[in-house]
Amino acid sequence: MPECTTTDRHLRHALSRITNRGVGRIPEDGRLEHDLQIDSLALAELVTDLEQRLSVTIPDEETGRLRTIADLRALLNRLVTSGTDAT
Repeated sequence: MPECTTTDRHLRHALSRITNRGVGRIPEDGRLEHDLQIDSLALAELVTDLEQRLSVTIPDEETGRLRTIADLRALLNRLVTSGTDAT
């Protein structure tokens, strides 16, 4: 299991809220649409949630490239300078 960061914890809680799954039921890596049934509307809601939680702006062109949880985690780690700090 990867090291848990503040950013990852926020990501998992946001995914849990959007998918109505417990945090423990969010896979480490999965496909947003296929595995978690996150459609374009849910993705927009997820992005807004993460922007508010992490005080970042996620560009629309980046949002369009998101396919997996790993894609989202990598993007957030680039945008949030404290995203790699272990907690």
